Amino acid sequence: MCSVRRRITHEDLIGGIIASTLTPFDEAGDVMSKSITDQARRLSQIDGVIGIAVNTSLRERLTLTPEERLEVIRCTRKGLKNGQILVSCVGELSEAIFGEVIACKTAGADAIISFLPKWQKGSDGQTLGERIAPIVALTDCLALPVILDLGIGEDRWSDPPEGIALLASMGRQILGFDMRHGDNVLHYDQDYYALKTADRPMALLTSSEGALFHNLNTGVDGVLSSFAYIVPHEVAALYNASRNSRFPDAQAIYNKLVPLTTLLNGHDADTREMVFREVAHARGLLASPLGRRPIKPLCPHLTQNLHSTLENIALEPVSWV
Repeated sequence: MCSVRRRITHEDLIGGIIASTLTPFDEAGDVMSKSITDQARRLSQIDGVIGIAVNTSLRERLTLTPEERLEVIRCTRKGLKNGQILVSCVGELSEAIFGEVIACKTAGADAIISFLPKWQKGSDGQTLGERIAPIVALTDCLALPVILDLGIGEDRWSDPPEGIALLASMGRQILGFDMRHGDNVLHYDQDYYALKTADRPMALLTSSEGALFHNLNTGVDGVLSSFAYIVPHEVAALYNASRNSRFPDAQAIYNKLVPLTTLLNGHDADTREMVFREVAHARGLLASPLGRRPIKPLCPHLTQNLHSTLENIALEPVSWV
């Protein structure tokens, strides 16, 4: 399978949205393999969807075995059209992921998402170049090109923006960056403008919900997010309107989504995953809203609010194929 697929470049990440999907589980907690393919096929039919990212939910990823994560890749690949890309998260960048990256490639992934490593002991007093060189060396050894996740909150990469720009310039295997800053527009702007000074082309992707309008109109090359998964038509339309300078149209689309983005924010990681599961299931994408245990179900009040909000904002339906 992999021998006939070309190696993707940063240009393949530009021009549309990549939906970060969730894995359906049945009541016994088993992966619903056929439903993964069905979900990918539905998303693949939507204009503006250029690919899918899998294994990106950190809690879900930890509940899946290595073979199950590869099964998610294989089943998703079956549902995609030729030319659509498939990305898989492999966790924090280190030598420990080398084997998993090779397995992801064999299973059908085109690229990986990896988190930048935390500050290492012994790095105090080093220059930016000395700290970044080992990270570049790691990316050079990967079997697939990588999208680096800049982190969020306390997990945000701690080097200054110019360090990220230097990393981007040195890392030839780096396709781009997931500008994962939540709704912090200051951090987004700092890193965005720093990365644009790098001396090589790359894709800068936003994964925000609440700051999506800001990020798209500050400047961004694409969207890689769970939000693009649950409202793909609207995020694709918002992206296209922003890219084509149709700002009133973009603002109108974003305003329509505000009631939903408000409900998505302010939750712990477990609740947030279950919220996205509930919405994806209600929209006909996820075969089951169940998460693999241990995880608490949503409270009835929040579930009711989600369904009433979906009904009120009248999203474009996801077609069955």
